[in-house]
Amino acid sequence: MAKQILVVDDEPYLRDIQVLVLRAAGYVATALATASEALDRLADIRPDLILLDMSMPGMDGREFLARLRALAPWRHLPVILSSGFPADDIAPLGAPDTEVLSKPFSDIALLTRVRRLIGEA
Repeated sequence: MAKQILVVDDEPYLRDIQVLVLRAAGYVATALATASEALDRLADIRPDLILLDMSMPGMDGREFLARLRALAPWRHLPVILSSGFPADDIAPLGAPDTEVLSKPFSDIALLTRVRRLIGEA
């Protein structure tokens, strides 16, 4: 069974590109525009990994990550944090199950991090 990746980004173009890249690599990818919707749909989607934009209106990536890590079933779910800010600025949010990806990023950079965290599709 292909691995499920949840893409959470408020920019439609970036969401669409990320989904296309992930699907082309054999992953199942679902895209959502808000962190609150992502929290609400976790149980339905059951992702193996989340690709999370840090700067979103409403609940941002920091708050989403804190809420995610507070939920026992999702405490160790791998997350890739993506941001236009320098990686050093968001790295402290990380944990062993977290990678940081600075925007703009290449398809290869994205897939390298995904494979490092959850393996091939």
